[in-house]
Amino acid sequence: MNDMKKFCNSINTCFTKENSTFDKLNMGDIISLLRLKSQMTQEELAKKANVSTQTIKRLEGGKKNVSDITCRVILEALGVNISKLTKLLDD
Repeated sequence: MNDMKKFCNSINTCFTKENSTFDKLNMGDIISLLRLKSQMTQEELAKKANVSTQTIKRLEGGKKNVSDITCRVILEALGVNISKLTKLLDD
């Protein structure tokens, strides 16, 4: 399983419980939550990640055509170390 899928699965395991009324989080939800927690606008995150604002909007809007590489760059711009976080979530 690649790092991004493992990361999403780990996040979903932590934030969703059996019989929950909430849908599982997708990568766009995760990025949106992290961005808001970092008090960044979509424009600020796009600039920091060196991607277009449209890419951030598309990802947060649930569009599936954003590459794993782009997601990784965005998460790194948010200060997320995917490998370390996935390991922590799985422990």
